[in-house]
Amino acid sequence: MKIGIGSYTLRWAVGTPDWRPARPLTPEGLVDQAAALGAEVLQFLENLPLDGLSRDARRRLAAQAATLGVQLELGIRGCRAEHVRRHLPVAADLEAALLRVVLEDERGAPTVDEAVATLRGLLPDLRAAGVTLAIENHSSLRPAEIARIIAAVGDPAVAACLDALNSIERLVGPLETAAALAPYAVSAHFKDVRVVRHGASWRLAACPLGEGVVDCAGIMAALRAAGRAPNLLAESWMDRLEDEAATLAQEEAWTRQGIAYLRRLAAA
Repeated sequence: MKIGIGSYTLRWAVGTPDWRPARPLTPEGLVDQAAALGAEVLQFLENLPLDGLSRDARRRLAAQAATLGVQLELGIRGCRAEHVRRHLPVAADLEAALLRVVLEDERGAPTVDEAVATLRGLLPDLRAAGVTLAIENHSSLRPAEIARIIAAVGDPAVAACLDALNSIERLVGPLETAAALAPYAVSAHFKDVRVVRHGASWRLAACPLGEGVVDCAGIMAALRAAGRAPNLLAESWMDRLEDEAATLAQEEAWTRQGIAYLRRLAAA
């Protein structure tokens, strides 16, 4: 069990399609920043794709990470077979044994049966590459449906990336999500929120890990009860502030606090 971050943890430092800082983090800069923050694992996700880099550049990135003691993992959006196969050499160049996948892409999400058929067809490729494909629960399918997919594939090369808060959009709470996916989890994303009044309604407001209403200890308990010891990644849904320097400073502070919190949680 390693503690770390993903490229979405530092989404504002990396930049988004709608906003970029004066000096966006490069892949090399993100590896350096992860090490400086004390992260032991770093997931490169689709907000900082690496398939456009040359093989030599990706191998240099892997060497940089190894020197700094940071384990690299890869993440993509979309599970179409050709898309997954195209990224397996990228994972190999990074020496990444985990490929986190969000099932839906810009063309939509597969059905449960479609996902099972696709993933079964990918098993020989995953085994040959020595890569575990970890499905992250998102907005298209409920956690129980993702658990059905993994169980139906029935191979350790296909597992779960548990994000206990993501499925709130489907009105599935963090502990219910953890109960469904903990038995299959090889990676876990943690973030926290407060529930605040917003006019006549309520909204979820991001906060540092350990300061909100998410039962992170309960999620850890579910993982342990299932006999799982996945890598734990600190994330947040932090909104951008008006000032760039303040945004980046708060994002870094929350990330440091999140890593420290997960380290205490893992040691408890």
